[in-house]
Amino acid sequence: MAGIGEHYIVIDFTGWRYFELVEPESRRWALYSWPYGGPYSIYRESVNFSQVSSLSLWLNNVPPGKNVTCFLSPIKAMPLAKSVLRRPSVSTGGKTMLFPVEIESGSYLEMNSSTDCKIYGPKGELKVEVKPEGELAQLEAGENEVKFNCETRDSLNARAKVTVSSEGVPLK
Repeated sequence: MAGIGEHYIVIDFTGWRYFELVEPESRRWALYSWPYGGPYSIYRESVNFSQVSSLSLWLNNVPPGKNVTCFLSPIKAMPLAKSVLRRPSVSTGGKTMLFPVEIESGSYLEMNSSTDCKIYGPKGELKVEVKPEGELAQLEAGENEVKFNCETRDSLNARAKVTVSSEGVPLK
């Protein structure tokens, strides 16, 4: 069975923008009715990017009776490049937690507490235990802005998926 890799761009701007679409996003797929694929092709099957057979562009959520004009510059398929994120940090509430490590593409850092922080490889294997530096921020009631920062050794755009989980008494 073939996999389908969805990418979504919210076009709520005027003018030219550059986008790099890397990791497929399946979260919004179920919000629309598509004339192709099914849940298995989105959520279970993976995409073999060396065997892409088609590219489709869809414009959704256009209000009835309204017109939209959208111009496209060349669309290019670029090879994925391995990269390393150095000294990643997460800041919120005026506090920053720095991780004095290097994280290679496909690896991930998981922090459960300041004494339980590890880097895992692409296959889930433990790579190294990490001793974070700085203060662990406490989430406040209401909106909390979280900022990610890192250094890179190359000219590639740094990317990271940051997931924040909370525990304890629910915030109101």
